[in-house]
Amino acid sequence: TRHPSFWSLGFLGLGSALVTPFATEALMFSMPTVFALVGGAHQDYRYRRHLGGELSPEVDAVTSNIPFIALLTGKQSWCTLSEELKWTNIGLAIFSSFLLALRRQTLVR
Repeated sequence: TRHPSFWSLGFLGLGSALVTPFATEALMFSMPTVFALVGGAHQDYRYRRHLGGELSPEVDAVTSNIPFIALLTGKQSWCTLSEELKWTNIGLAIFSSFLLALRRQTLVR
């Protein structure tokens, strides 16, 4: 994606919106996702016209505003993605998630 900061907050808000039982909170928590979609498109629009930044046609052709869309549509290859990943960070994230899930399971009992 061309806007990882927007989408990380957008997905955090979307996750919060999915677990809340209240419609008003779900609407409020889903707004960062809407902002990521609209704000990313607006930033791309400005960068294509060289207003405040630059988005070259080459980069525009192989990336997307929404995460993983370029991979799913074939604009980028999965091999390139695997080369960019930091496997130590992935392992630590999975291990931390496992520990948190285990802790939560023991607290529920």
